[in-house]
Amino acid sequence: MKRIVQIFLHLTLLAGLTACGTIPADSAQTPIPEVLYLQVTPAVEHWLPRVAACAEEIPHFGVHTQVLTRAELSLNESDLILRLGERLASDPFVSIMGFENIAIVAGKDVPVPSLSLASLQDIYAGTKVFWGDVPEAADDPSAHSQSIQPMAYPEGHEIEALFRHAFLAEEPIAADPQVYSSVDFLENLLEEHPYALGFLLNSQVPAGIKTLDITDQDPQSTGGFVLAITSAPPEGQLKQLLLCLQNSQ
Repeated sequence: MKRIVQIFLHLTLLAGLTACGTIPADSAQTPIPEVLYLQVTPAVEHWLPRVAACAEEIPHFGVHTQVLTRAELSLNESDLILRLGERLASDPFVSIMGFENIAIVAGKDVPVPSLSLASLQDIYAGTKVFWGDVPEAADDPSAHSQSIQPMAYPEGHEIEALFRHAFLAEEPIAADPQVYSSVDFLENLLEEHPYALGFLLNSQVPAGIKTLDITDQDPQSTGGFVLAITSAPPEGQLKQLLLCLQNSQ
C-alpha cells in the first residue's frame, strides 16, 4: 500500500508540473504585432489618415508616427519617410506614392478668375502691388486702387520651395508676404484680406475658397511627387502599406 501511495504522489506531482508548464493554445497562436516607425514632413501630414486606414487593413500591424522638418528626417530612426519633392542622391530606395499640385488661392474680392504666369511672378516679385497694375484686372476699375496682399509659407517650407520651382523659376519671394504655416491659418487670412493671394496643395483647398487658374502654365509642371523613402526595397507588411497608399489616390 505504501508503494502504491508513493507512485500516486509521484504521478500527481508530474501532472501538476505539466499543468503549470502548459502554454494555453490561444497564447501560443497570437502573433507579435509589427510596429512600423514612420516620419513625415508637415507638407504631407494630411496623408496620415490614409496611412492609418491602410494600416488597419493589415493584420497585427501598427504605425508610430512623427511629424518632423525635412532636416530632422532620419532613416536611422525610422523605417519609412514620407515627404514631398524630388529624389535626393542620399535616398537609398524611393517609391512614388502620388502627385500633389499647387493651387493658387484668392480672397473673395480678388477681381480676376485667372492670371498669366507673368502677372503672378510680378506680384510675388513685388513689382505689381495694386490690382490696377495687373492687366487681367483692367476691366474692373473699382478694384484698381486695392492693394494686393501676397501670402506664402515660410521660406524653406516644402510647399514654398515647390511653389517657387513651379511658378517663379526658383526666384525668391521678394514681395514681403504675409506668412502662414497651416491651411487653417491661411483660410483665416483670406477672410481678413479679401484681395490677397496665397498658395497651398490642391488636395488641401478648403471648400468655398476661391482658386485662380494660371492660364499659360502646364498643370503637370505645377506640383511634385510624394515619395516614400526606405533603406531597402520594401517587403512584407511595409510593402502592403505602400501598395495600399498608392491605390488610395
